[in-house]
Amino acid sequence: MSRSFRLFADIGGTNARFRLVDKSGPVSTKVLQVPEYTESLALLESAMKKLGCTEVTEIRIAVAGRVKDGRAALTNSALVFDAEALSKHLATEPVVILQNDLQAAAFGLPFLKDEDSFPLGKNRNKPDPTQPLALISVGTGLGISGYFPGEAENFVLATEGGHATLPATTDAELRIIQALAKRFGHVSGDRVLSGSGLVVLYEVMTRATAPNPADIVDGALKGDSIKIEVLNQFCGFIGSVAGNLALTYGAWGGVFLGGGIPPRFADFLVQSPFRERFEAKGRFRSDLQNVPTRLILRGDIALLGLAEAWHPTA
Repeated sequence: MSRSFRLFADIGGTNARFRLVDKSGPVSTKVLQVPEYTESLALLESAMKKLGCTEVTEIRIAVAGRVKDGRAALTNSALVFDAEALSKHLATEPVVILQNDLQAAAFGLPFLKDEDSFPLGKNRNKPDPTQPLALISVGTGLGISGYFPGEAENFVLATEGGHATLPATTDAELRIIQALAKRFGHVSGDRVLSGSGLVVLYEVMTRATAPNPADIVDGALKGDSIKIEVLNQFCGFIGSVAGNLALTYGAWGGVFLGGGIPPRFADFLVQSPFRERFEAKGRFRSDLQNVPTRLILRGDIALLGLAEAWHPTA
């Protein structure tokens, strides 16, 4: 080959996004469905074939799970990634590097353009990347990360914060969590603030068989009072977690909400309890009122972060 290609990949529980790049920048992008694959090697080979390139020198993979010793198992999928094994089985034995998906996405936060995000709440200030930023992602699962600028280099946390205990701030929420505890034992944010979690929340609040997440969202947007109540509770929980995250990370530069689910009801989010619950932190309410919250509209934030982390524009 006359050109040297690298492959960036963002592997979630539902979608797998792949971007082929060369020295000049992105060449092509493909999205595959994760549930259609039972092995990570087959997924990578299929993506490379669809991208029209079977030979790459380097593969950077952001995975929705904890990365340890070059291995990662997706939290909400049966796929397992082993960097060394993948390199050996691919034709050109490329360098394969794994990274947590939210860690990769957080690297991309300072590079988002104004049109890439949507303000949530009355605070319409622009995020300040010279201060710490926080990221919470609601999709197939709940992901959390933070971006911390430094003098020599920037630092991003790889966490499994989505599996921290979900907080209750009202009697109604306490009853919800108690009901969920009987079902799951430990009630993490991931159990509720995800696609499957929205269904679980509906079942607990209504004691009825739940439709799928899209039906709940569509029903709420069309005025179904029960589904409005459920979606408002969903947004309230997100606000509480996001506010905790802002205080924990000192994310005075801004808090971003990402993932595949929230953009489906952006206007609803603005009118929901999200921002009030974000700010409802007692003596720190006034501090949080000054922190912008933004909804990320682009779905390739992890790919953007992978590119900027290893190939910065500066």
